[in-house]
Amino acid sequence: MLFLVICHSLSMFEPNDDKCINDDFESIYRQTEGVGYKNELTNAVLSSPIPENFDAYSDPLCTGNIKNLWLDVVVVVDKSQLMTNAQLWQVRNVISQVFGAVSTIGPTKYPADPRSTCVGIVTYDSNATTNAQYDEFTSFGDLYNCIQTSLVAVDSTNTSFLSSGLLAAEKALKEGRSRTFRYNFKKVIIAFAADYQGAGTANDVIPVANRIKDNNALIFTVACTTDPTVIEKLSSIASPGYSFVDEMNTSKLVKQLTNALIAANCFCPEDWTQLREDYHNQTSTLYAVCVSGFKATGGSYGYQHAIDWCEYQIQDGYLANEFSQSKHDFLQALMNDTYSYSNSYYIGLRYLNNQWVWEQPGKQPRLPVDPFLSGKEKSVDFQLNLDGYSNWAPGYPQANSTGQVIAEQPWTNGSSTYVWAKEPDFVWTFVCQAEASSTEVYKDYDQF
Repeated sequence: MLFLVICHSLSMFEPNDDKCINDDFESIYRQTEGVGYKNELTNAVLSSPIPENFDAYSDPLCTGNIKNLWLDVVVVVDKSQLMTNAQLWQVRNVISQVFGAVSTIGPTKYPADPRSTCVGIVTYDSNATTNAQYDEFTSFGDLYNCIQTSLVAVDSTNTSFLSSGLLAAEKALKEGRSRTFRYNFKKVIIAFAADYQGAGTANDVIPVANRIKDNNALIFTVACTTDPTVIEKLSSIASPGYSFVDEMNTSKLVKQLTNALIAANCFCPEDWTQLREDYHNQTSTLYAVCVSGFKATGGSYGYQHAIDWCEYQIQDGYLANEFSQSKHDFLQALMNDTYSYSNSYYIGLRYLNNQWVWEQPGKQPRLPVDPFLSGKEKSVDFQLNLDGYSNWAPGYPQANSTGQVIAEQPWTNGSSTYVWAKEPDFVWTFVCQAEASSTEVYKDYDQF
């Protein structure tokens, strides 16, 4: 018998809330007794307590707070005559408002909170000037004073080579890293540009931009023009999802860049892949989850070896879960790309202590597989979804599941449809996952 009390208009199950108390347990039993569940998993799961936090059964989105930002940023500003004084003042206001909301500007030293943002300033026309090294400022006041003195009036030339600005920013980041050792901080370049010049010449920006992005830095472009051709070209050199247009609307651009920086601060270590809604669309919704496929080597293999390897590879690493069809599709595409010959791979699903459970990081308790995963509409109403996501193969889970561990595998030879089923002989590959860095989660990956 299952006793479950649901409160209308609550986003979380709160069993101790007086408003949630229902003394008529018999009526609840009558409502649930006749429900026919689809498989034999039910009896195992219903014996487990229902988690108070149903969000544990979904992957967290990349959210955060700008005040806790920790990035290494160089702002690059076009000062040619193609950028008007009014636009230059707009850039000055936007930069001031965005970074004025960050709690700590400049490098910090132990034992201070390591979450801080370093900001350098570069201006350019035909050549570039580094107005401030990225580790030069120790407070927002320092940054503000530099902005006010550096971005006053445009220069006297119409030549505008963004390549020179990006080269100076690249150099500033490299030299700053050698002084600060902030190698675990994500690098971001924000380029405010009024034109796109030098294509096909020694001043072509594309090779420089590609090299910067290949070295794990993000490029934001802000087009300070209404020319659609220039806007399109600037967008092409930006990192996916990070191209903007300055419409001379300060509050709008401040909000866009603030959200972009928070998203940039949600990242994974090198050689890991950040979970997103669509594997094949780099601009689709990002999650604060890092995943990576691995292959057992050296003669050791099996489910426990996979668990140990995940823990060894990354802080709080563990075998991946699948709470949605989109995540299942993402992991399958990732493994197909990584190990095209892989016929099956472990995920973190096993039968333990008379119930099916998902692995969790460190010493956190494993999550019981919940057949009625919570369903949340866009409203605040909470409803119970008896048809929560699962991907069991036909006939699974089996009545006698003692000791079983699950491998994702094609149900028939050659099938592109992968399902949850008992591990076949010799599973060599597996998927690990870990929480991504974010403004609220500081991780010392030391790889950027």
